[in-house]
Amino acid sequence: MAGRLLETFLQLVRIDSETFHEGEMVARVVDRAAECGFQAYVDNAGKAVGGEAGNVYVHIPASGVEAPPLLFCAHLDTVTPGKGIDPVVDGDRVISGGRTILGADCKAGVAVMLELMCRAREGEFRHGPLELLFTIAEEKQLQGVRYLERDKINSRHAFVLDGSGGVGEIINASPTQDNLEFIFTGKAAHAGVEPEKGINAIYGACWAVSLMRLGRIDSETTANIGVIRGGRAVNIVPDRVVVEGEVRSLDLKKLDEQRKAMLRAALEAEAAVGVGVEVKVERAYDGFHIEPRDPLIKLALEAGKSMGLKMEIRPSGGGSDANFLNAAGIKAVVLSMGAREAHTTHEYLVIRDLERLLRLCMEICEAAGRLRGR
Repeated sequence: MAGRLLETFLQLVRIDSETFHEGEMVARVVDRAAECGFQAYVDNAGKAVGGEAGNVYVHIPASGVEAPPLLFCAHLDTVTPGKGIDPVVDGDRVISGGRTILGADCKAGVAVMLELMCRAREGEFRHGPLELLFTIAEEKQLQGVRYLERDKINSRHAFVLDGSGGVGEIINASPTQDNLEFIFTGKAAHAGVEPEKGINAIYGACWAVSLMRLGRIDSETTANIGVIRGGRAVNIVPDRVVVEGEVRSLDLKKLDEQRKAMLRAALEAEAAVGVGVEVKVERAYDGFHIEPRDPLIKLALEAGKSMGLKMEIRPSGGGSDANFLNAAGIKAVVLSMGAREAHTTHEYLVIRDLERLLRLCMEICEAAGRLRGR
């Protein structure tokens, strides 16, 4: 059985599925569901985001446990470079060949959910009604789950298998994120003949960014400038530059303060350099916070304790599908699924974490009756 889980994971990471190209992964999930005797439903999220396929929903009837329905969720897409992944079993871990990511984020979670399907069919554990949600386009600002068909989900509680780090970590809080776009406009001129007639938009953008406090602002807040686009040639004073950034915080007041500070920096550059500035702010997603004493977290803690697993509750600086599930009225926390150094070519997965996560999920299912009436 453990060998099947590992083989499933290796098969999944060999499938190219960078964001918006999850079609083959969706087909694999639908096929596995059919093999297990369960029907899968694919929504239209793919059309909405310009991708190949939509989110996948699988419902598994109860078997031996009287409990409210419980949702497990993982995403099907990966970041780049995620094409042609060649996983290598190296002792107790799986690594990539070094040219690409491994894709354990989040295919470790997907593999465990597919195996959970198989174990349910084979009667390996007792459970109440289970709902499995496989999302697309998570790595691009959680786009897939935004188009969740809420009426397809009956669960009021969910575990999202998408946290980095060793199995046993429970992420109970995630920040709110705002995206910022600064458009600096200047005046074009010949850079060698009459530069004094121009207004350098790149200079204005650099002035603004130099005034911004970026990186780790405090224990709850981060800020970043990630993209700068502008200029046409070295002999033209640039008249337009676009700067894109973000700010995240677990505290809405701190989020507001940092966002305003970045806007002030842009306005100071406008006054100092003479550029025009247009600012666009978009809420990427809302944060969430689940109290450690909440029954959902207690359920995971007790399940981990029953198998001798060291459990830890912590906040995260990143967003996940859990942010939108909570916003949709489904109380969700994130379980770490064993990926280390995710989003890098050094990413790896400790093999035993696959088995630990599977067992943790089965223990949670068997004990889910404790959520009754919550």
